[in-house]
Amino acid sequence: MKNLMGKLWFLLCALVISSQTVYAVNVGTVVDVSGDVWLMDAGKAWRLAVEDKVDSEKTVVTEEDGLIQIELTDGSLLNIASRTRIKLDKYVVEKHESFSFDVLWGKVRYEVNKIIDPNNAFNVQTTTAAIGVRGTSFEVRMPYPEHMQGMQFSPSASLNSIGLQTTTIDMDEGLTVLTDLKGQEHELPAGTITTVDKDANVIQIVKGAPKSKPIEIPKPTVFIPEVKTDTQSVATKAAITTGVNASALQSATITPPRVSGFGGR
Repeated sequence: MKNLMGKLWFLLCALVISSQTVYAVNVGTVVDVSGDVWLMDAGKAWRLAVEDKVDSEKTVVTEEDGLIQIELTDGSLLNIASRTRIKLDKYVVEKHESFSFDVLWGKVRYEVNKIIDPNNAFNVQTTTAAIGVRGTSFEVRMPYPEHMQGMQFSPSASLNSIGLQTTTIDMDEGLTVLTDLKGQEHELPAGTITTVDKDANVIQIVKGAPKSKPIEIPKPTVFIPEVKTDTQSVATKAAITTGVNASALQSATITPPRVSGFGGR
């Protein structure tokens, strides 16, 4: 009996370990980050940094000044803007990879590698749309739900809890298929902007403006005031390269990264 119980306990532990291994699948790696960006799991949050790994079933939250770029394991890129919350998932079955992303609010730009294996999938879900991707470049925008104000880190926030919000899909390249709340499918070709409201109304227009630029993470820059004489210029350069004559740098100003245009609302 003891041997039987021991074997059963061993099998149970093996199942638990196996399930945990499947659960913690690596989705991607942080390539670049600026400002306050957090990784959430079970109500806890950790600040993300370059080269950090992001596992499945985790949620990325960016604050007012937060921007992040994540390279997925298949080489695709996620550019996540400020004031955004997105859950990242990946499923592996017999070496086939399928990605799934729940966008609760904010703005995310996807640069997806062409999906050749029919057993692989890349899907984006919002409260009002499900988007199936076969390889394309596009952006998804969701307004910030006002009733969630101050609750961006709430572990209870999910697609089922925040209420229906209008989804906007801005297509640059490729083709995606959108499924609305009524189960109807709509093709989203390149060069179009499509909105889906809570009543499943789908409005699609052709973009007349130039293609939107990818979300870029800015870097701080140092500006040195222009000096009048060659002698002063040489002294200033020496202060920068060798550290001598530090008083020459007192009037230098450091400007923080610009984050205008990346709002998640």
